[in-house]
Amino acid sequence: MKKIVCLLSFIIIPFCILAQRVSYSLNDSWLFFKGQANVMTPTDNWQEVTLPHSWNMEDGQYSGKNRLDDNGHAQIQRGDTVSIVDPAIKFGYYRGVGWYARIINIPVEWEKKRIFVRFEAAGQVARVHVNGQMLGEHRGAFTAFCYELTPYIIIGKANELRVEVDNIQRQDIPPLSGDFNVNGGLYRPAQLIVTDQVCVSPLDYASSGVYITTRKLDVDKATVEIRSLVNNGVHAAMSNKPEVSAEDVVVETVIKDTAGNAVATKRTFRTIEPDCTKEIIQELKIENPHLWNGRKDPYLYQVEVNVLRNEKIVDRIIQPLGLRIFRIDSALGFLLNEQPYPVYGVGRHQDFQDKAWALTEEENELDYSIIKEMGATAIRFAHYPQSQNMHDIADREGFLVWDEIPLVNEIRQDYGARQNVWIMMKEMVKQLYNHPSVAWWGIYNEIENLYTPPSEEFLIKLRDGIRALDPSCRIITGASDHGLRAHNLVPEATCFNNYPGWYHGNYPKEEGYTGEHSQFSKWIQNRAKEIGMRTAISEYGAGGDYNQHSEGKPYKPQPAHGGPFQPEEWLAYVHEEDWRIMKDNDNLWGTFLWAMFDFASCMRNEGSVPSINTKGIVSQDRTIRKDPYYMYKANWNNEPMVYIASRRAIKRKLAVTDIKVYSNCQVITLKVNGETVGCMQPDDIKVCFFNNVLLKKGSNQIEAIGSTVQGNELVDTCEWILE
Repeated sequence: MKKIVCLLSFIIIPFCILAQRVSYSLNDSWLFFKGQANVMTPTDNWQEVTLPHSWNMEDGQYSGKNRLDDNGHAQIQRGDTVSIVDPAIKFGYYRGVGWYARIINIPVEWEKKRIFVRFEAAGQVARVHVNGQMLGEHRGAFTAFCYELTPYIIIGKANELRVEVDNIQRQDIPPLSGDFNVNGGLYRPAQLIVTDQVCVSPLDYASSGVYITTRKLDVDKATVEIRSLVNNGVHAAMSNKPEVSAEDVVVETVIKDTAGNAVATKRTFRTIEPDCTKEIIQELKIENPHLWNGRKDPYLYQVEVNVLRNEKIVDRIIQPLGLRIFRIDSALGFLLNEQPYPVYGVGRHQDFQDKAWALTEEENELDYSIIKEMGATAIRFAHYPQSQNMHDIADREGFLVWDEIPLVNEIRQDYGARQNVWIMMKEMVKQLYNHPSVAWWGIYNEIENLYTPPSEEFLIKLRDGIRALDPSCRIITGASDHGLRAHNLVPEATCFNNYPGWYHGNYPKEEGYTGEHSQFSKWIQNRAKEIGMRTAISEYGAGGDYNQHSEGKPYKPQPAHGGPFQPEEWLAYVHEEDWRIMKDNDNLWGTFLWAMFDFASCMRNEGSVPSINTKGIVSQDRTIRKDPYYMYKANWNNEPMVYIASRRAIKRKLAVTDIKVYSNCQVITLKVNGETVGCMQPDDIKVCFFNNVLLKKGSNQIEAIGSTVQGNELVDTCEWILE
């Protein structure tokens, strides 16, 4: 272990005499090995890494050099020789085992403290060891897990933490399949938590241990319930764990406004027996509450739960509080705080070029800035719960969030599979409970895409389980891609995925539809009738490669959805026509386009880049905003803008062409080579079509000028070259 020893000087944890809980980042100074190992394997040749980390950052993006055999195993060709790279490299990327090791130094000042380790996620099974002792196994790639180290560590010494992680495909751990990669590694942050003997427990499904529920919300008063799980003892079934005595504590809860002023306080006395966790329930009232009102005004209170012994604070938990209520109304649609609120949603995978799932706060902030500029108000975290940081930003910025259990395409009915899903549900709800941004809990996505035995009984159990854990106004939903199915009646508000203009057979044959785009409105009407209320479109869109283009009106022929040619112009056309149908549709309460960003999917080989799902309206590296992005910006963001579509199709063959401009300005003037072609007002979806425009041979300067109501002008330009 020479390499670990030489790292000690860099990873000694700073310490002091702790009065309250302190959390330390465990993101740096890890050693990593891809392959089979054990708790005794020497780490001399292991790689130094920093969390977040995934071993699929490169092979998850198919390079074009590898190819797959009939069993889906990756092969590589050198000359005339074809050989399998690794049997674990299935579907084009490694789905196997990796090991992580790290030293943690425990100062003698922590002798009477409790020490926990918390990982925010691991893809997708993790077994945690300290000093060779296994603490436990966590199954599932998208939620956090926490273990107490106290009985196993050596005070004043270096202690070794090892984590075995694997993303091997299993039939009892969803997602069993899906149009995205299941990446491996410790791909979210990790931390060491140091507390007093009496503390708010971090061991209730790795949650905060504090649950905040708005019980009543009126204009002049809000009633808020805070449940705190206070624990006394050391969590381990060991004979040598420390002696613990009963402790008298005061749990003091303070709600503070955004300026830090206390607006409500409550103190509760309790005696906490040894090895006991007590639920402390307190009810606080806030006079003249300031509501969390989405993107308009995402006002956040702060809930501070203090545990005191002898009037000294020994533990403190701080959680956000947003006062809001959600409801779907048959006449008015989605209501936020009893007022109609537009749900302009996008679907987002936790995927970034060259990073796989190992996203930092920087990438998350970038994603939100792009989404915010477009004017979206909601995000569907598909198809799994995403990071704490993503939820923190949503709370702060006022985005509505849809979280969902990773039940994608299919489920299994055996006990082990159901038990894993049940635990995933509990972890999702408990860990994300206090985020005001979370408006929807999802229980499935396209559950009948592949063979699945009848699942309504289990889905009902999941629905009722969520409602028992969370009695608030959050809405339990599911995303179905079939009409007339029994499971469509299980969620409280079922939504539907549909891709008119892209996939064939979108409409059930028994309803007499042919799959034509013009039937989309009727299909929506029938889905709302089926579930007995307004619905939402949870996915829609098309593939679109920003490197590929078509000239003229892109109405015919329709590109093949799995084919090598996916022009950006068709992507734009589909989004335009979908939005025309959905924007003022009385059968809908919201829409979620698919997807915000291109993402890795090794099952795909289409467009110009293999292993990329091209349905994003922004490129995987976030540098290219495709044409539909600006169509939505014109519709959803009131800031004046003008944008010439098809601008990347620089080399042209048609001398007479159409020019399309997206703008929310009052009037658009189009000029070609300095000559005015025409003026017009944008249509109902903020699109201007200038037909039969003549280009000259060689370079053509295209200029669109938008005039605002205030008399200002905005200009957008691009160059087209007629060959």
